[in-house]
Amino acid sequence: MDELVLDFPVFLRKFEQRASGLMWLLGAGASRASGIKTAGDMIWDFKARIFRSAKNVSASAVSDLGDERVRQALQQHFDDARGYPVSGSEEEYAHFFEETYPDAKDRRSYIDAAMRGAKPSYGHLALAHLLRRDLARIIWTTNFDRLVEDAVAQVMETSSILTSSDLGEPDKMARAFAEQQWPLYGKIHGDFHSVALKNTTEELASQDAAMRRVLLDTCRNQGLIICGYSGRDESVMSVLTEALNSGAGFPNGIFWVTRQQDSPYAGVKEFISAAQSMGIDASFVRSGSFDELLSDVLRYLPQTEGLSIDLDDKKKIRPRPIDISDRSTAVPFVRTNAIPIVEYPRTARLIECEIGGGKEVREKVEEMHSDLMASRIKKGVIAFGDDGEIKRVFSGNNIRKLDTHGILDDRLRFESGERTLIRDALFGALGNHCGLDTHRRGARTFFRSDMGNFNFGREKLQQATGGLGGTLTNGNIVWAEVCEVRLDFKLDGLWLLINPQVLIDTDDSTTSDDLQIARDFVRERRVKRYNKQFNDILDAWVHVILGHGSEPISVGIDGGTGIGARFEIVPVTGFSGVSA
Repeated sequence: MDELVLDFPVFLRKFEQRASGLMWLLGAGASRASGIKTAGDMIWDFKARIFRSAKNVSASAVSDLGDERVRQALQQHFDDARGYPVSGSEEEYAHFFEETYPDAKDRRSYIDAAMRGAKPSYGHLALAHLLRRDLARIIWTTNFDRLVEDAVAQVMETSSILTSSDLGEPDKMARAFAEQQWPLYGKIHGDFHSVALKNTTEELASQDAAMRRVLLDTCRNQGLIICGYSGRDESVMSVLTEALNSGAGFPNGIFWVTRQQDSPYAGVKEFISAAQSMGIDASFVRSGSFDELLSDVLRYLPQTEGLSIDLDDKKKIRPRPIDISDRSTAVPFVRTNAIPIVEYPRTARLIECEIGGGKEVREKVEEMHSDLMASRIKKGVIAFGDDGEIKRVFSGNNIRKLDTHGILDDRLRFESGERTLIRDALFGALGNHCGLDTHRRGARTFFRSDMGNFNFGREKLQQATGGLGGTLTNGNIVWAEVCEVRLDFKLDGLWLLINPQVLIDTDDSTTSDDLQIARDFVRERRVKRYNKQFNDILDAWVHVILGHGSEPISVGIDGGTGIGARFEIVPVTGFSGVSA
């Protein structure tokens, strides 16, 4: 595999020289940051739907399809049933989609619903800027969404300049290519508004011959960058293979972009290897996501140096109201301590400078008495705040460049620099909103009822808890009602987790007897908190932190002349359905 991989800096230099002669082929992975499921995501969704209908179980039983334990349970069902494609095989998508929805009309409705509400990501907008500068001319996609069209309309303030063609009018693409009417956009599997939607093994096998011919002709005359595409459907791969043309195709090369953690299908490796053996400049390029790839490209090219892309996050996502008043007691609903965050930042400022890791970044911000929110990633420091303040804080660290960095959901699923930045910004914004100070103990964060000033709900919390704090053992130990706050990413979204607790302050001078008295006090205080009492305390803390009412609230960190952070939070905890 190593001999098939091209160093990323070499790719950037080649791209600079060949940009206008390189087409792009985008797969589902290029739309993931916009909230659209990849083929792999859809496969697990299909498996879950088939499993639930066969076993007659509720959706909540397999709600977290990212959980490996859930996936193992689903896969075991299909392994035992036999007759299904092997897990990870190229046939899975078409097989499970067709079994889930045998009727083409239902498949169309599924795709339509999956596209609804999606917005262009950083990568789509960046690609539109390349089209505008004639640094890209032709884009192909296997996707059904309209993200490229929307990005072009946003960047160029019109979509009429883009010649877009799907299976309903392949001749339109052929004429535009022959007349060099750039830019061109071809949808190999159709537009999800199109009647000729292609989506199963039978449909993919009979791919429209005219559109395939146009793809073949362009591949024989252009190079190709493939991003976010797995190579799982034979109809496209057969065209790409034919376009090799015994070494005469792809005159500007083939660059198949993969993420570090991904292993390409065997057929894709064979394709790249075959191209190399024919003398074609073909290789895999290891990069991050689609957004990260385009960010690196724009930062490198002289024509786009300094280009700032602001993502349009103005559209609000309103929560769907849940009415549980008429629910049967046979299906109880359990209240959770998770509060949905329906809007959160999608971009941050990226500072390229000379500094150490995350600890050094935090120390620098504290040393400069700054209110910046900053974290460390491999590419540099990411931050929310005023650009002038950024320059002041990091002026001694040889700032080379200020750029933008797209925040992807994939990076929020684990403890990354992006998740740290989002968490710090959220907790800081909530502290400003509610008036209480955040208190850190190791990696844990608390709002303390004895630190700061209540903007909301002091009396309600006092009544629910029976007291907010005091001292023990002749004043040697301080205790306080607190609420631990955490951030988590589950079910494709961010959640604020709140956990009311009782905290005691001790130090090295605290005797073991006093410590035992304090522990007994905390234990006695918490043991009396049965369901109703704890529910009242949870309600009170939600009120204290988020304020009055049940409508979504908006909190954030001001960006000044830079990039700020804005969150929209539903001040109602989630409920989980539990089957009887």
